[in-house]
Amino acid sequence: MIPDLTEAQQPIDLNETVADSQFAYPNVKALFRLFFVFLFYMVVCGIFEGILLMGIRDIRSPLLRSFLNLSTYVVTFLAVTRYAIKKCKKQEGEDFNISFNKTATWVFPVLTICALALVVILERLSNIIPMPVAVQHYFERMFQKDFISIITMVIAAPILEEILFRGIVLRGLLKNYSPHKAIIISGVFFGLMHLNPWQALPAIFGGIFIGWIYYKTQSVIPGMIVHATVNLSAALFLFLPKKQQSFLSLLGMPCYILLCIVSLLIFSTGCILIQKRFADSNDERIPQSLSSEEHQL
Repeated sequence: MIPDLTEAQQPIDLNETVADSQFAYPNVKALFRLFFVFLFYMVVCGIFEGILLMGIRDIRSPLLRSFLNLSTYVVTFLAVTRYAIKKCKKQEGEDFNISFNKTATWVFPVLTICALALVVILERLSNIIPMPVAVQHYFERMFQKDFISIITMVIAAPILEEILFRGIVLRGLLKNYSPHKAIIISGVFFGLMHLNPWQALPAIFGGIFIGWIYYKTQSVIPGMIVHATVNLSAALFLFLPKKQQSFLSLLGMPCYILLCIVSLLIFSTGCILIQKRFADSNDERIPQSLSSEEHQL
């Protein structure tokens, strides 16, 4: 019995393939809804945390506050991630999965060094919009100098945020838009989700870099390494005396300028190395003819 090859011999309709790919979750409109879903869960969890604090006598315990902050953070992100995964599966079917692909071992030390150089760049960006003293005091109260706060910043945040922002959001955007546009959109969204202008600018730049790393490696794990390194550096600075919580105050002007130059060179070298070592084979899997994407927003 000879199999019927008629269907297999039919040419692939490129326009149909592109149109199908544009139904991946999320697109820009879906990001607006996801933003408000995040706000909803954050408010609900925040209210619940406040009620717990009111009902507990020892509300002045820094360790208790840190634990509740961690719990609220984790529950909020788990709820938002669950919502986003359900949306993905609804539009893409049960084949949806978050990419935890293995990456070459050499990538991790390179990314760690790049991330340390990135810390200097992000600090410079954060100083463009000076943070009011009242806001500084608020963040200082939020970050208690204990191991639970370190866990929140260095373990929970990199894992949960990379799964959501790169493993789900950027993954979908790369199916709907060109790589450059998808990475920029995801970076801006990542910055806006910090909900304050003082963290937004460095978060956007950092989000674009991590998004580019995700696109090159097709894995959320390298982004987690970068994210954890940046957050750990920021957390360690908070343990220093207040007047020394910046590279400029620690090193002085001549050395600080040199540090900025060296950091830019190291960061650029790392990016060039990753660009050369990771061939742009991803472009073959991402539609380039997205002429109709503007009205798919």
